[in-house]
Amino acid sequence: MGVGVGQDGRAAVRGNWKRAVIAGCLIAAPAAQAATILEPRLRLTAEERFDNDIRLGGTGTNGQFMTKLSPRLGLDVKNEQLTLESFYATDLLARHGSGTTTVDHRAGVGFRDVLSRRLRLDASARVFRVTDPTSLPRDGLARSTAPTFYAQTKVGLTGRVSERLDVRGNYMFEATRIIEPGRVAGYAHTPSVELWYRTTRRLSLGAEYRYQGFLYDQDYSQAHGASAALRYRLTRPTTLTLRGGPVRYLPSDATRGGWMPRVAVELVREGERSDFGFAVGHDLVGASGFSGAVWADYASVMGAHRFTQKLSAFGAASFFRNGTAPGENYTQWRNTTNVSQGYAVGGGVEYRLSRKLALQGAFDRIAQVGAADVAGAGDLTRNVFALRLVMTAW
Repeated sequence: MGVGVGQDGRAAVRGNWKRAVIAGCLIAAPAAQAATILEPRLRLTAEERFDNDIRLGGTGTNGQFMTKLSPRLGLDVKNEQLTLESFYATDLLARHGSGTTTVDHRAGVGFRDVLSRRLRLDASARVFRVTDPTSLPRDGLARSTAPTFYAQTKVGLTGRVSERLDVRGNYMFEATRIIEPGRVAGYAHTPSVELWYRTTRRLSLGAEYRYQGFLYDQDYSQAHGASAALRYRLTRPTTLTLRGGPVRYLPSDATRGGWMPRVAVELVREGERSDFGFAVGHDLVGASGFSGAVWADYASVMGAHRFTQKLSAFGAASFFRNGTAPGENYTQWRNTTNVSQGYAVGGGVEYRLSRKLALQGAFDRIAQVGAADVAGAGDLTRNVFALRLVMTAW
């Protein structure tokens, strides 16, 4: 499980929308159509960076200057029944020292639909084809210098059984392909069902069953997990979520199966001027592009604060460890042959020159030592200093 702290990886595709079941009256149809708003989005980011990552075409350990252009085009659809967000973005990176140029592609769509007073549907899909795996919006794919294809789809259906009880069904699909000779795609299928019971206005208790199926190089493994959960609203903008339970891992080779714990702690605050998030846990994950399933330790913290209407700051840090499931070499903290581990830290400031124009200065450091399943990957440490001009046309 590697580290990725890409600019667009810090924010998931989100949408809020509402849809009523239409029956009967034809007069209502023109009114609904008249209320529909189509909002095209266009954002252009021009970045000058100094990057000492020699994997990306550097001329030595001293690194080189690079110019990055990132146009992003999106379309939002909104009315009383529907809100949908979609985007497509291209990253063009030109390296001045080596003279090489690469092009990355990113696309996504997300929506939420209230089908009735008791039923809600939400879904999202994201696709990435990148030459720099550390730019992906998830941990776990930065174990190679090769270009990477990554796709993720989530679908959730929530039903309100009573005023206090909700039932939710989820499905997540992930696919990863390391684009180099000899590599095959890895897949992970994760359906789950969970119950949430609101005991008070602040406290909710939950239970979940989760199935995981991992496919890599014609080898299929699976896992069954049950967990209990607690969600508590500490303050109006701050929510604490705890989750934990056992996971039974069942590989094709029965001698390597076994039990492992699943633990997760998440604290999220969304305020008017300050946002904060913290997560730490231990889990079973897949679709890395190198193997079927691995155990993973992870911890991350991120925050942002707006000092004035024009000046704001942001920062993030993350740590990871992972190895062969369900728990091989777990206690060997200095083992970098069978256990991948590393960290990422970054931060910056933003100054809004106008409503449509912003200037950002940022720094990122990614340090990854050891890479299980990848012989000779070595130390993948890099530092990036960047100055960005962000223009929001519409």
